[in-house]
Amino acid sequence: MVSYNIHGCVGADGRFDVERIASVLDEIRADVYLLQEVGDRVGREPTFDQAKVLASALDLEYAAGYTMPTGPWGYGNVVLARGRIDSSRRFDLSVTGREPRGCLRIDLTLPCRQGLTVVAVHLGLAWGERRSQIDQLLGDHGPISGVKPPLVLGGDFNDWPPGPATRLLGRSFLDAAWPSLDFRGTFPSRWPLLRLDRLYSRGRLRVEDYRVHRSRLAAIASDHLPIVAGYAMADT
Repeated sequence: MVSYNIHGCVGADGRFDVERIASVLDEIRADVYLLQEVGDRVGREPTFDQAKVLASALDLEYAAGYTMPTGPWGYGNVVLARGRIDSSRRFDLSVTGREPRGCLRIDLTLPCRQGLTVVAVHLGLAWGERRSQIDQLLGDHGPISGVKPPLVLGGDFNDWPPGPATRLLGRSFLDAAWPSLDFRGTFPSRWPLLRLDRLYSRGRLRVEDYRVHRSRLAAIASDHLPIVAGYAMADT
């Protein structure tokens, strides 16, 4: 499982390169990728469907949950998956006066025939904004309500220093970094100081490994580094 803010495929060097992002994803070889900032929000040319290009390059299925209607496709969250995507739904987490935000919930069947629900999210920059969005995530009508485990929630939480997202989610979810106590930063990619990107799980999922992917290519392809977690079904 991977969470990765790809920054619209614009690297730390300011260069737009979709193929470079695809190469970083291919280095990891995961079954599921939760991606944020997919698409073009600044009118960059040429404009094309970044989600479709990335999925095709890796031979994966994909679903998009865009938060901004920029260009012909939009800008926001995308899930790439090896296996079968059974359903997808976008949820609006926007706060009045702030940049539009949302999350994407996907029900999928992995190649091992195990069912899994994943929720890809990108929270806001302000403390109060994130608190409101966490309340929406965990609310009675939110994207997690009624979902039967196993469930993985991941994305760019913009939660530094650790604040409402960390505290509230930590009460009912397992942070993938905790078993290994690996709390290294993910942003900015060249000198990663802030741990903005996280993967949380609940249900019969055991974290077998966790790491921040710090290849030479990943250090330049986006302004964030990807995080990678290996999960297995826990014994009952």
